[in-house]
Amino acid sequence: MEIPAQYKGREQAYIKHTLLETYLFKLFMIIGQSQPTISYVDCLAGPWQDASDDLSDTSIGRSLSTMRSCLESLRKKNPSVRFRALFVEKDAKKYRRLKEYLDTLETPIETESFHGEFDKVRHKILDWCGSSFTFFFIDPLGWKNIVEVSTLEPFLHRNNSEFLINFMFEFILRAHQIPEHEEDMIKIFGQVPQTDGMIPEQKESCLVNLYRENLKRILPIKGRKPRSATVPIQRPDKDRTIYHLVYLTRHPLGIVKFMEASEPLDFVQKAVRIQAKHDKKIETTGQGELFGAFENIKVDQGSVPISMVKEYWLKQLTSQPQLFGIDKLADMLEETGWFESNFQDAFHELLLEGKVRNLADEGKSKRSKKFVHFNANHNSGEQLAKVVT
Repeated sequence: MEIPAQYKGREQAYIKHTLLETYLFKLFMIIGQSQPTISYVDCLAGPWQDASDDLSDTSIGRSLSTMRSCLESLRKKNPSVRFRALFVEKDAKKYRRLKEYLDTLETPIETESFHGEFDKVRHKILDWCGSSFTFFFIDPLGWKNIVEVSTLEPFLHRNNSEFLINFMFEFILRAHQIPEHEEDMIKIFGQVPQTDGMIPEQKESCLVNLYRENLKRILPIKGRKPRSATVPIQRPDKDRTIYHLVYLTRHPLGIVKFMEASEPLDFVQKAVRIQAKHDKKIETTGQGELFGAFENIKVDQGSVPISMVKEYWLKQLTSQPQLFGIDKLADMLEETGWFESNFQDAFHELLLEGKVRNLADEGKSKRSKKFVHFNANHNSGEQLAKVVT
């Protein structure tokens, strides 16, 4: 694989935009079969640090391209479906470029732009959304007056919505223990996080999970329970998280599809880091790797140990058969942050060891990848049980 040239030096943006594009396509192709109108809001649009005239390397260009592809594909199933996109930008120079781009763009997507600070135009944004299904993309350069739950609250109270929020982890990690930022931390987390004595990985997990739980706490108590997942985006030159993309939904299938869209990015991030090290070696020594930059990606996966996933499975199962469907899979994905493939591989090993049963697939199974069909029986799933000896 090769990162597009226009993303050189900002590889983390490529990963972020690829996830946005991949998940939006999955989401809109599902939602668009039943919803009359789909709205998309880029709350801090830019464009920022783009290197292309057509903004194809920005969230603006890639989201519009995705919506157009979905609209063309959906016309056979739902010919009256509408796609709308709103882009909000506070910087006057950036906004002029944004508006000029939208005014001259030929697209079947209904587009509009607002000039103003995000927290100052929140109710104007909500009026534009109306009652339509809306996906909010919140991608700031910082965090003040943006990712605080108090700032997002009017949107979180809204039904028929999903969110992808850039949680600027590096900034917040540095600030969360500074006394003058206590009030800011309460706005973000609902409390001042206590991370003394934690190793870096524990601090990261603590801060991100506190934020996710505080977001879910604000959602209205009706309908399906709120759910959240997150994807860490790392610096290309270091094994260190720069930010988390925090996803918020009410639908279990949303979590499943989001994690499905996220899984290939694990490979992309490893490839980006290998390429960064490769380029640095060329700069310092004048010599590259003999067999190319990406030869060892599969060897250095760093994925969760299958023994850990097997142990988790055995804790979920009992000797009495239970249905494992999309709701249960979403619970497992949300709780662990692992991928469905992790669960499928581990269940397969447990089957081979005779430690579990799938009552829907006993005997001479021909399944090779999906050893549990979570979407069987209209997403109710299949009956699984632990073998007691």
